[in-house]
Amino acid sequence: MIAYIYRPKRQRNGKLASNRIWRARLKLNGDTKARDISLGVSDKQVAEQKLRDITRDHERVSVGLLAPAAQRETFANPMAKLVDGYVADLKALGRSADHVRHVDKRLRRLMRECHWQSLREATADAFLRWRAEQTQAPKTINEYHAVLSALFTWLRKQNRVAANPFEIISKVDTRGKQRIQRRALNDDEAKRLLAGPRKLLYLLAMHTGLRRGEINALHGGDFHLDTANPYWMLPAAFVKNRKEQPRPLHPELVAELQKLKAAGKLKPEDLVFPDGVPTMKEIRKDFKKAEIPLKDERGHVVDFHALRTTYITRLQRAGVSPREAMELARHSDMRLTMKTYTDVAQLPLAATVRGLPSIGDSQIDSQTSVADRPTVSPTVIGLKSIKVGKTVGNIDGNHGASSIVTFGHENENGGERGIRTPDTAFDRIPV
Repeated sequence: MIAYIYRPKRQRNGKLASNRIWRARLKLNGDTKARDISLGVSDKQVAEQKLRDITRDHERVSVGLLAPAAQRETFANPMAKLVDGYVADLKALGRSADHVRHVDKRLRRLMRECHWQSLREATADAFLRWRAEQTQAPKTINEYHAVLSALFTWLRKQNRVAANPFEIISKVDTRGKQRIQRRALNDDEAKRLLAGPRKLLYLLAMHTGLRRGEINALHGGDFHLDTANPYWMLPAAFVKNRKEQPRPLHPELVAELQKLKAAGKLKPEDLVFPDGVPTMKEIRKDFKKAEIPLKDERGHVVDFHALRTTYITRLQRAGVSPREAMELARHSDMRLTMKTYTDVAQLPLAATVRGLPSIGDSQIDSQTSVADRPTVSPTVIGLKSIKVGKTVGNIDGNHGASSIVTFGHENENGGERGIRTPDTAFDRIPV
């Protein structure tokens, strides 16, 4: 270990003169090279005492009796200043404006309601007491927990705290406690909604599953209509998962977009919807005009985001594989696709069960037994039944592939994967 004080010397008017301020030369255990620091004092005894303090603190830190200087400084700063730094870093990392706004708002509320002035007061016990008094939905409470834990993880990565006390706290169970549960529109409701003045908007939402913010960011150049397999693709900055993901377009939607383009209203540099998606108040008016109940007997609601649920549910009804549905929904977790965004009331469960072969010695053939009954669930409206003795024709020899997930065969272009559905979107969905 090297530790001594000195005063730098330099030539002045031909004479060697010492500096007034003392400095220290340090190489403590664990250091790879010596450090030279200013002690900021002119008194030798004070300088020696400061050097002894620095050496003592280093030894205490090395055996765990004292937190590192960076951690001591962090706990000495006001918590509001730390939150300011965290929010600024989220912006620098390119997080979405909505995400940054929610993080800032939730951390400020926790600080206000828990009376946290410094990081030392932000303890797990204090958060648990706050959580026990809340009446908000469990999902919302878990989001507050998540942003608080993320703040401490950020600090820990910079070695400004020793541990994250919130990462071991269990989340609130949300099963069966969701306050907002959305449902999918059935085919009749979808037709009535498309008969209104905002056909393109609703058709786009039900054929792509795009979110409100993504639709607001759409430009004419994001649609590629003059290719063998038309598709859309938003820049990564406007997509929730920050990935550029080209997705095929349904023929019905392509036809509407071509009309818009022919009228000169789909210029590459212009927003498709300059005024953005209407407010929920306006959208509710459209639903009421289309005679779509805003809440069903299960208590499930419809809003603009329910059109994304409608898109994903229609994929399931059409027999799309779970992996393809997840990819088209642009989800990273299949459970989100299968559970959260699939309305099971729209699935043909009854027809699936009736179609199973018999198990015992009964002479009743399962297909014959249902020949005079509907082949699909009553919730699936407008679908054609399949007559006994006939099968659904294969598409250009593509055995085993659902028609909704096959395109390119008619053009003999190698069968690229994508979507090709029947000519009308809501009348003829394959069974």
